[in-house]
Amino acid sequence: MNPKTIVTNLLLLLLQISNFSTVVFSFQQVYRKPYKSEFSIRPSTVTSIIVVNELYGVKKGNAGFVCAHGPKVWRKSKPGDRYVVIEFKDTGITRYKFLHCHLRSSLGYVNVPISIHPDTSAMCYPTYTCHYIIREDGVYYKPEKKLFPWLPFPRSKSGRHPKA
Repeated sequence: MNPKTIVTNLLLLLLQISNFSTVVFSFQQVYRKPYKSEFSIRPSTVTSIIVVNELYGVKKGNAGFVCAHGPKVWRKSKPGDRYVVIEFKDTGITRYKFLHCHLRSSLGYVNVPISIHPDTSAMCYPTYTCHYIIREDGVYYKPEKKLFPWLPFPRSKSGRHPKA
């Protein structure tokens, strides 16, 4: 081969490589989607947290719970009952709410922390209702597929409750 042809071919190859990298980099910049939050919720969205009792096959299937929001009232539930624990409206100012719920049944007790924020609302899309389901193995939080297992009640040594 002629040295002039080799040099020409080499220059053409370098020109193609440089043009290819320019095309590739410009392709990434032109077709890149603008960043959006994974969860976008309108400010006026109302999210409901619901406790559902599904202790159908248990001999004593009743359960009770109290939450640290509003009046401290024990709510008793039979299998199949549904209670709205809290309805949270996402305004532009208050975007976060946190509370604890204490649930009891004949199987034990569970302390459940409940936090509501825009991501929680998005997980509960399209109805914006999140369910805490009381089951035989514990309390199941449906959107995150998280189980809070029953804890046994503390027993006193004498078999009676201690005096206050």
